Amino acid sequence: MPVIPELLVAHFQDLGINDFIALLLTHAAKVDAHAAVKDGTPEYFWMGEKLRALAAELGQWRDAAATGNRDAKAKKLELWDTGKLALAMNIQHFTMLSLHRNDPNILNDTGFELKQKQQTSKPSTNLLWEIPSLALKHAQSASGPISGAVMVLISRPKNAPCELQMSYDPSNESSWGGQGIHQKARIEYTGLEPASRVSFRARLHVDGKTGPWSQVVTIIVL
Repeated sequence: MPVIPELLVAHFQDLGINDFIALLLTHAAKVDAHAAVKDGTPEYFWMGEKLRALAAELGQWRDAAATGNRDAKAKKLELWDTGKLALAMNIQHFTMLSLHRNDPNILNDTGFELKQKQQTSKPSTNLLWEIPSLALKHAQSASGPISGAVMVLISRPKNAPCELQMSYDPSNESSWGGQGIHQKARIEYTGLEPASRVSFRARLHVDGKTGPWSQVVTIIVL
């Protein structure tokens, strides 16, 4: 029996949880716009709405697990594995459909890179589909954590500037304040209010247009 070739690069097994959630959201947007699934999909296939719901739930359990709750950590890992299986099944479906229809274009615009050339011209990449991911940690000195200081770590595509916003009340949209547009991957904030909860979000700026906001990340300032 012939082996189905691996035509798409799917290196999501080694991603951190923030990057994995971003990949779920990117793939969800691609799936919703993909012509190959407009006429229906098998029951194992994950459409965008279901992927976004999983990403949101995974984000909630990620935050809960960060408090040290063992049950929350177990639930986070369970949902993470569910997400990996969902992506693997979707990738396999696109691959089989492409082979069945002898149509390599089906492999384009899935959120995953082609492992081998399947077309004569390289498809353009729309960076506005990409969503940056953020991680926060307490700034450190040689003697330990620095009071009122946090480090923002930004993961984004190369050559895509990232707009950063900060809030002490993330549920209030008017509370978000602009923190500039950055090319850096690490930004340190000092002079923050100790014991407060500060939140950050980011989005890409490409050719005068803006992409969707990232997941909100929050940290308690020391």
